[in-house]
Amino acid sequence: MYSGNRSGGQGYWDGGGAAGAEPAPAGTLSAPLFSPGTYERLALLLGSIGLLGVGNNLLVLVLYYKFQRLRTPTHLLLVNISLSDLLVSLFGVTFTFVSCLRNGWVWDTVGCVWDGFSGSLFEKSSSHKCIYDAF
Repeated sequence: MYSGNRSGGQGYWDGGGAAGAEPAPAGTLSAPLFSPGTYERLALLLGSIGLLGVGNNLLVLVLYYKFQRLRTPTHLLLVNISLSDLLVSLFGVTFTFVSCLRNGWVWDTVGCVWDGFSGSLFEKSSSHKCIYDAF
């Protein structure tokens, strides 16, 4: 279990170190969370989701650009959602995919903050577009 605070203090993971050992630096695990086989399966799943997300959303954007008859307000809403999903597939899945390939989170604090920020930004912008366009 992680013990630390949100103010940037030096937190550490409990339960993984030897008795009397110094706690690991903030954001590091003293033991892997999952087995290597589980990380491989997660990497395969995330890689598949990322590739399908990028491919399908690029297809939507290309079709919208290529065919004039698709340029309606309804299709524009779908293009906006597709663009947000494309950005989530590119930026949101990449950090977690690489971490699964290396059997744990490999990024520093800035990478962690960027992963959370980009996921929240692109996912929220997609849902906010739906809400705004509904009114």
